[in-house]
Amino acid sequence: MYKYNKKTIKSFLDIDDVEFSKKTVIGLLRSLLEPIANQNAQSFILTRLKNTGDIDGILKRLEYCSNVEMYSFLDREIVVNDNLVELEFVIITSHRYNAVLIWDYSQSSDKNSTKIYLRANSKDVNDVFEIAKEQLKVNFDEKFYSFRPERRENTILNMAILNVLKILNENIVENEFNSKEQEVFANKLQTQNEVDKINANIRHGCHEIRNQLSILDIYSQILEKQLGKNSSIDLIKKSISQIRLQLDELRSSDNLNLEEKNLKDIILSSIDVFEQILKERNNTIEFVDKTKDGAMVFVDEDRFFAILNNVVKNADESTSDDKIEISLEKDEKYAKIFIKNHGEKIPEELCENLFKDGFTTKKEGWGVGLGVCRKYLAMQLGSISLVKSNDNETEFLIKIPLSACGIV
Repeated sequence: MYKYNKKTIKSFLDIDDVEFSKKTVIGLLRSLLEPIANQNAQSFILTRLKNTGDIDGILKRLEYCSNVEMYSFLDREIVVNDNLVELEFVIITSHRYNAVLIWDYSQSSDKNSTKIYLRANSKDVNDVFEIAKEQLKVNFDEKFYSFRPERRENTILNMAILNVLKILNENIVENEFNSKEQEVFANKLQTQNEVDKINANIRHGCHEIRNQLSILDIYSQILEKQLGKNSSIDLIKKSISQIRLQLDELRSSDNLNLEEKNLKDIILSSIDVFEQILKERNNTIEFVDKTKDGAMVFVDEDRFFAILNNVVKNADESTSDDKIEISLEKDEKYAKIFIKNHGEKIPEELCENLFKDGFTTKKEGWGVGLGVCRKYLAMQLGSISLVKSNDNETEFLIKIPLSACGIV
């Protein structure tokens, strides 16, 4: 019987440290299986495939090939005992050629790349088969070895194949990177287009409302001349003035200067501003970046800086001898800033009104802070919310789409 030295199939992957993309592996699988499927070549194929979605077509064709015997190596007990939970492989032997391909996506951080072991027309294919067959309940020796004489080492041939594969893989990885860059750019354009549409609607709405206000203003002046000054006419004129102020604030969104910024940089700038101010109440501030590399978003930096400062200022004024905590996180679509202090609990009956214009719990002030924050964030497709307020801590969340995700 053929002798071999390797202990496990997994150990073959330690031979080469180069990682290949998932698209490269799929292309390689196709190139090994297509000739057999196309010509119904007499062959024996042993596989362990976890996800066959990308090659289902070829596998279906192989099932209908009368000269092809194909067996799956997916016995759960065997896999666990042999520590092959993520490992996949294909072993092929035929009159035309023999080959083995082994890969394991679990070793890469994004599950989209892997080291591979590839040999063609080589006695090394026998090594893998001999290890695999120890775990099988059926003896396939006769089927496997009946197709051809034992192969030579074929080192030069397999080195040449691997070198070609490395070059192809570099091109595939570069193309994948370019595709992702194009997708990010398209999403950025989509975001800007949506903002432009919103601004156009705001301009149109403001113009129409102002026209109607001008008519109301004229009639209020006519009434004043006819009836003289009275409280009702004064109330109408004040209401018109208030609506104009609201329109000016609404139109200010048309002046948004959206740019791609790293939220981490804006947070650090805000901390620089408050480090000295916090000392007045013996407070400190701590920032934790759970994203490692920050979070890229489309924002009007000045407005977002004002939002952040407003929330931090509120946190500072609501406590003393405390540590204010700011953390930056992100998921697939959103950047999230959590701002927490450990001061007094916000009463439940007040929580619903926190973001309403004019609401305040302070003896002095206009009560526009959190209301303005909400409006500024809405203009930038973001939001602010109270996460919790109890006897131990109060926490707010600022949430805004990542620039790579466009409008959600």
